[in-house]
Amino acid sequence: MFAELELHRRYAQRWGASLDPDPSRATLAYTDFLLRVAWSEPVGRILAAMAPCVRLYAHLGQQLEPDTAGDSPYREWVEAYSHPDFDALARRMESLLDAHDDGSDVSARHYRTAMNLEYDFFDQAAAPAMG
Repeated sequence: MFAELELHRRYAQRWGASLDPDPSRATLAYTDFLLRVAWSEPVGRILAAMAPCVRLYAHLGQQLEPDTAGDSPYREWVEAYSHPDFDALARRMESLLDAHDDGSDVSARHYRTAMNLEYDFFDQAAAPAMG
């Protein structure tokens, strides 16, 4: 079983970081979108909104794993997301999406929105700090 929250708790403790900061605009946009869809949409559309995140993290872990040094402070993160169990989770979610997708423009739009919000989430790290 993948314990993502525990992974983040360990990193936060190790680095003295808060797990309760004020969220960025990109983070709020993404979490608000996911909550709205989860609250009001059928399961296929919820999966369409969630699948890009899971697939992206599996992809990142797999791509970073061969080049991540054993003593890298990010090694634990890379190992978690490159693990075959996490890829199996992504494949399972995609399979469920295929089974429950209603083929609507709304589902496609949710998938595309999630991809754009993932981009914005990661892009914010490259943006100059506002202060």
